[in-house]
Amino acid sequence: MSFIPTVTCRRCGHKYSGIHRRCPNCGTRRVQQSGRTPAGTPSTVRGTAANARAAGNAKWQMIFGLILVAAIIVAVIVLVSVSLNGADSKAAATASLAPPTAPPSESLTPTPSPSPSPSVTSVKIRYYNEERTEFAAVIGSATPLNAEVYPKDVTAEVQWAIKDESIASLTVKDDGTVAVTGVSKGSTTLTATCGGKTATCKVYVNG
Repeated sequence: MSFIPTVTCRRCGHKYSGIHRRCPNCGTRRVQQSGRTPAGTPSTVRGTAANARAAGNAKWQMIFGLILVAAIIVAVIVLVSVSLNGADSKAAATASLAPPTAPPSESLTPTPSPSPSPSVTSVKIRYYNEERTEFAAVIGSATPLNAEVYPKDVTAEVQWAIKDESIASLTVKDDGTVAVTGVSKGSTTLTATCGGKTATCKVYVNG
């Protein structure tokens, strides 16, 4: 084991024996390392002004950090409270603007409207199945007549009338037919009216 240290050249990297003061390769002077322990900085030495200033700076840095943390916490609390208040007010406004619920409407059964009756187009006076516009009657004898209404599904009632009852009398039966009886010699007019339409028939009474 060798007691002479090996030195590496700081310029060319050549290793040589520590007995040489210069590198045999490039001639660079060997730098000897100091065995002294470096002294501490003034701020680390107690009792110095630098140490007092460093302690004061550390104290203020700690106070500033605590103030910054407290400010952040207060800001977070304020933001949370504002957001909660805004949500509550928005919900209240929405509830106040909601339209009132209308009560359920009762469903009413519509009343069926009656179908309109067809209008009368014409009325005819008939003696049995023969249409008559005139006929002859005998005093004391009854002649049966009926009215035919078109269209035939009309349900309106036929109104009968005779102009001069001293010539002939008129008897209306339950089935809607009539009987014309001669009273005295002469002539008169028989009318049948239904739905605004009228039919006339001339009646001649012989002695």
